[in-house]
Amino acid sequence: MKWPKWSIARPDSGDPMPILFGVIFLFISLPGFLMVLFNSGRESGTMQVPLLLVLGGGIIIGAFFVIFGLRICSYPGSRLYRITHGRIFSR
Repeated sequence: MKWPKWSIARPDSGDPMPILFGVIFLFISLPGFLMVLFNSGRESGTMQVPLLLVLGGGIIIGAFFVIFGLRICSYPGSRLYRITHGRIFSR
C-alpha cells in the first residue's frame, strides 16, 4: 500500500503557508520566552528551565518555517533567493 505524502508546501508552488505557520509559532513562543527569561522570580525555580527549552524549541521551529517559506516564495535571481539558497556572493 502506498501512503500519501504529507507536505506543507511543494518547492515549486510559491505557497505562503509555511510563512504563516512560522509567524504563528513565533507569535506564540517569543513573548512567553522573553517573559520567562526576564520576569521569572525565585518561586519558579524548577519550572523555568523546561519552559525555556520548550519555548526556545518553538522559536527555532518558527524561524525554520519562516525561512523555508521565504525560500519557497522568492523568485530566482532576486536577492532573497540568493540569500535563502546560500548563493549570497554569486551573480
